[in-house]
Amino acid sequence: MKIAALGDIHGNYQALITVLEHVEAWQPDLVLVLGDIVNRGPRSRDCLNLIQEKAVNPGWHVIKGNHEGYVLNFEDPSFSRQGIDFALRQVIYWTYETLTRENLDELIQLPDELKIDLPGLGLVQASHASTAGDRIGIYPSTPDSRLAGLVPEKSRLFLVGHTHQSLVRTFRNTLVINTGSVGLPFDGNTRAAYAQITYQKGSWQGDITRVAYDLNAAVDDFYKSGFLSDGGPMAELILAELRLGWPQLGKWFEANEIAVREDRISLKEAVYEFLKNPNIEYSNPHTPR
Repeated sequence: MKIAALGDIHGNYQALITVLEHVEAWQPDLVLVLGDIVNRGPRSRDCLNLIQEKAVNPGWHVIKGNHEGYVLNFEDPSFSRQGIDFALRQVIYWTYETLTRENLDELIQLPDELKIDLPGLGLVQASHASTAGDRIGIYPSTPDSRLAGLVPEKSRLFLVGHTHQSLVRTFRNTLVINTGSVGLPFDGNTRAAYAQITYQKGSWQGDITRVAYDLNAAVDDFYKSGFLSDGGPMAELILAELRLGWPQLGKWFEANEIAVREDRISLKEAVYEFLKNPNIEYSNPHTPR
């Protein structure tokens, strides 16, 4: 039995097509997509359409992540479309506007978690972040004392994403794998990441596979799509994440959100000043936004 697990694509079509070529060459029995297909990147519609095309194949399973939820918030007409709250979410609204009605309906219908009972191999489960919620992630430094509330008790294999930082570890009787990120790795390595899992000699074994893709083409997509010109100042932080392989949004919010909300500095200026010295260190345990 071979399982490929991938997620946190974030509208990075260049990374996705390269990873899917790698996956298909490996020929897994199951392919699990763990959410955050859309948003925080320029080609969400293309990524979602490609995943939906693949998902008609037997053995493909797709769940939603927190960024699907962020986009779907704009389905509510009363959700703010003005002021500083909107300015901080403008990149999300840009993504929402690029998706078709069919795309949005597909996102609504995606399940939050996955359970597959494989005869003789045990229960396989997948969540976007953990059993505690789609924004409560499992990091490489998460201690065992915290894992009890994040990992299901009865699964033999538990697959997650969200943190954009991969790991393979055993907790109790469960192999826990964080697949890392296809579109926005946050470990200083800009190569796309996904997990290859096999069942051998009575147990699950997993490896994180890193795949080089055309990063320059991915950067070009930020400009050609209108993401940078129409997505507001926060789009520049996301481009920096792509280029550097380190998270920027969480650190920016910690350092600047209050000052921007109190009108002590403009949003555009706060982003500009932050990017003079971007975050290029291991960021943990802050949950990616």
